Amino acid sequence: MVENAPDRDLISAYKAGDEQAASALFERYHARLIGLVRRQTGWRLKEVEESTDMAQSVLGSLFAQMRQNRIEIGPNDSLWPLIVTITLNKVRNRGKFWQRERRDPSREVPISDAADPLEKEPSPEDAAIAQDLIERLLAPFSERRRKIVELILAGEPVGQIAAQMGTTERTIYNTRQAAAKILEQALAAD
Repeated sequence: MVENAPDRDLISAYKAGDEQAASALFERYHARLIGLVRRQTGWRLKEVEESTDMAQSVLGSLFAQMRQNRIEIGPNDSLWPLIVTITLNKVRNRGKFWQRERRDPSREVPISDAADPLEKEPSPEDAAIAQDLIERLLAPFSERRRKIVELILAGEPVGQIAAQMGTTERTIYNTRQAAAKILEQALAAD
């Protein structure tokens, strides 16, 4: 009975809290809506947006407007023209969103085509620069604190460094903070 009810009655029932009415509206329009989204979406937008996601967004907007009493239709009218309007606006807005410079799909480069800098060894020049930076970082410290910084750079846990060096965790934190300041100054100078 609910499936055959006019849209206006289903909207009223949905506003009153009838979830069967919401399900009936969903079933009535979902398949048509996905077809509309697929026809209206260009190939570039299809690469970044799923038609089912966009259909869910349209229906979410529709049900939100129904909850807010912003939809009124005649006794024999259909929701379809409103759904089409919402869909066309969403497709257009999502297209604009993805065409903005930072998100333009044509700018995407597959990872396999680009050289991943983490997948190769550093060049001799990069290794020399890193070694120089580490030497400048360690220069102001005593031998004991240099060892602490080296262990920090090696990724050792603070508690383990403190136990190994026979000092407190606070000393390790202070040394790390001092090293960070020196590194910041060295990078700012370059």
